[in-house]
Amino acid sequence: MVPDSVIITANTCQIATTFISLSAYLPQWIKIIQTRSSVNISIHSWCLWFISASFALFYAIVQYLLNGRGWPLIISTLASLSCILFTVSLIVRFRTKDLKDRETT
Repeated sequence: MVPDSVIITANTCQIATTFISLSAYLPQWIKIIQTRSSVNISIHSWCLWFISASFALFYAIVQYLLNGRGWPLIISTLASLSCILFTVSLIVRFRTKDLKDRETT
């Protein structure tokens, strides 16, 4: 049996990944919003990350249903999925603007 202190530490680390990941997304979001351009960002990569995060969320939910544990994994994967989705939405929003700007010049 795993000691409770190890489980609490593991849960805390899993939740911390949410905040660490968010700190990595912020510079990308700020850059896209400030420049109002996403032309140099690969939407294909972000879509693959979205699919990967969706699979991770599915896995986390199944593990929770099977074991009754793992809610920190669900929280962190859901947060990651949300951040990826927000990034994709920024890319699409400002990619459309980039294409419109190119057409008018």
